[in-house]
Amino acid sequence: MRFAVAVMMSLGLAVAVPATAQADTLCREFNTMDDAGKLAAVQEAAAGGNAVAQISPKDAVALAVAMCRVRVGETVLQVLNSKV
Repeated sequence: MRFAVAVMMSLGLAVAVPATAQADTLCREFNTMDDAGKLAAVQEAAAGGNAVAQISPKDAVALAVAMCRVRVGETVLQVLNSKV
């Protein structure tokens, strides 16, 4: 489960699901992980070259949690992969 989330986050795989449903699924899976699982998922995404590597793993976990809470319009994947 954790590996699947990290792979999707790092590779930016398009799924034939509406963006909202995809983001809801990713957030639901991420939120069910314990703290160690969340940290490992973020570290795997960072190792895959995701923009999340630019901040500390602890901050990246906090950011992902916050994005899942206040997500409006963009998916977590889009936000994490943005270069802005």
